[in-house]
Amino acid sequence: MKPAVLFFLCSLTVGAAAQAPKEAMPFRLVIESTDAKPKAGSDIWIKVTLTNNSMETLDMSGGFSDLTHLDPNYHFEVRSDQGRPVPKRVYPHPELTTGTPINRTIQPNETFAEEQRISALYDMTRPGAYLVQVSRRRSDNPKDGAIKSNTITIVISK
Repeated sequence: MKPAVLFFLCSLTVGAAAQAPKEAMPFRLVIESTDAKPKAGSDIWIKVTLTNNSMETLDMSGGFSDLTHLDPNYHFEVRSDQGRPVPKRVYPHPELTTGTPINRTIQPNETFAEEQRISALYDMTRPGAYLVQVSRRRSDNPKDGAIKSNTITIVISK
């Protein structure tokens, strides 16, 4: 191959690689509070909205615990306004809890929203500000990490 042709082909390859878009997030998570003025001792709910940005069907199946009824595909994180983790609720004999299997998929470009009662998992009975964020693993491979939602502040009054 002539040097000029080889240089041209290498330039095209490098140029194409430099212009290739970054890998898009396969899905997007957005959370929002469902109660504008929650009171101490009341159930605290958030709305979790997942949008499938990929070209593949996203599996959202899981075994939903009859204890908390939270979607097992999500990891919930709740912190105080000082950044300290809020303690999780303790239930007697959680090993005896039954569950409900749910088979669900989210098609490409489809959005799915559901409300989650995070006070079933975290002790949010005291008045104050709580920082809430939700994440979900990117894929079945743990090395791929997780995608996080926005962080919201829930202020609980007396």
